[in-house]
Amino acid sequence: MDIDQHYSHHTDETFLLQQLRERYPEGPSVYQLAPLDQLHIGGIKASEKLLHQLKQDQPKRILEIGSGIGGLMRMLAATETEVIGIDITHRFNRLNRAISNLTVPVTSPSVITCDARQLPFANHYFDCIIFQHSLLNIPQTDLCLQECRRVLTTNGSLLLHEVLQGPNPHNMRYPVPWASCAEQSHLLTFEAINGLLQQHNFSLERAENWSSDALQWRQRQAKKEDSVKSPAPLSPSKILGETFSQMGPNVMANLNAGAVEVWQLSCRGQKA
Repeated sequence: MDIDQHYSHHTDETFLLQQLRERYPEGPSVYQLAPLDQLHIGGIKASEKLLHQLKQDQPKRILEIGSGIGGLMRMLAATETEVIGIDITHRFNRLNRAISNLTVPVTSPSVITCDARQLPFANHYFDCIIFQHSLLNIPQTDLCLQECRRVLTTNGSLLLHEVLQGPNPHNMRYPVPWASCAEQSHLLTFEAINGLLQQHNFSLERAENWSSDALQWRQRQAKKEDSVKSPAPLSPSKILGETFSQMGPNVMANLNAGAVEVWQLSCRGQKA
């Protein structure tokens, strides 16, 4: 199974949209959608931390790489920033548009289906690029960062909320939300990603290890999931399928065992 199928073959878009219309006849808010479209570790609170960072940087044109079904893009829509999302999973891009058309307020996201290693944008087009649990699905990270450097302005910012390889990768359990097996997962160590960033003329301005908070968040989510006898109307299982019942516990086990870590990295472009 390729990564596109991993993310899209479980989803019944028609039924999901029908459920949203019935559950929220006046349209769901970004917070009501969070169990469905904030699929990264840390949920909507992690996205709010990214928004706080963006308020400080005040970019005018943002690219989100791996925009999924649009959770972060809908939050960014409340700002005056131009935002473009890309995702290699075309069904996600269509679902992003469809859900955004139902939300309050209605938004019309600009999304493109493409490979992050071949970005269809002019040089120096963006002043900020965001990765939120998406670099982990991209092989040949160096090619992706090379493209990021090309489409960013000279001193543009790169903001990453990513899962990295922990000190005990031999403890890794699959499936996890981003991969059914090791072949789909492309985790880097902190040292490796830092080296690649320097190689492509990015300076690391801030590095925050969120692993402890991420583990506590996953533990709280597990209690909520255990208290519900049947799958909730809106839950990650609507996107990731029945195997999410294994993925959630595996994420918790992987964090606990040091197989993975969760980091936020704030980087700035430099002249070559």
